[in-house]
Amino acid sequence: MIIQLRSRQTIPLLGLLSRSIMVEPISATLAAIALVKAGLEHASDLKDIGASIDNLLSQRDQKKPEETQQQKTLRQRTGEDGQDETSISAVMDEVLAEKSQEAAIQQLANEINKKWRTEPGKPTTWDIILKAREDKIALAKKNRILKKKRDAEFFDTVFVWLKNITILSGLAILCAISGYFIWINRCVDETC
Repeated sequence: MIIQLRSRQTIPLLGLLSRSIMVEPISATLAAIALVKAGLEHASDLKDIGASIDNLLSQRDQKKPEETQQQKTLRQRTGEDGQDETSISAVMDEVLAEKSQEAAIQQLANEINKKWRTEPGKPTTWDIILKAREDKIALAKKNRILKKKRDAEFFDTVFVWLKNITILSGLAILCAISGYFIWINRCVDETC
């Protein structure tokens, strides 16, 4: 399946059969949900759609600067310019977009839970996906902290070595200058 965006760019989806879908740029999240839903029809296991779901969940927190049709409509109906983030049209758009995204994500969760059922009393497949994502995010955060710590230790070590090399170079230069003065002031006559 190939998803065709408004700019006529095509995105292959999981190497499935070629079929074009025109996606309106209402929301990046809704487009991602459509990708995941299309992948659900042909997916054989959770690994096939894991990247799409992660993309979907990460886009939920991102804000797009482009003005959507909903924003234009709300701005026109309220008669505001929409420049202020606290205007009623901006607030309505945020709330409505959030509700729409939550509904789409819940619908996707229901479809995933329906396709990959779990035993009663055990966490649902969607809960397992969310837990795995939280674990990966925590691990990535821990790895970033460790990397920053290792980088700081590395640069501290480099600074110490540079300081020591500078001190040794200064001593070598001082010894060379002292040796030169001793050499030019040496005693060459019998009476020194």
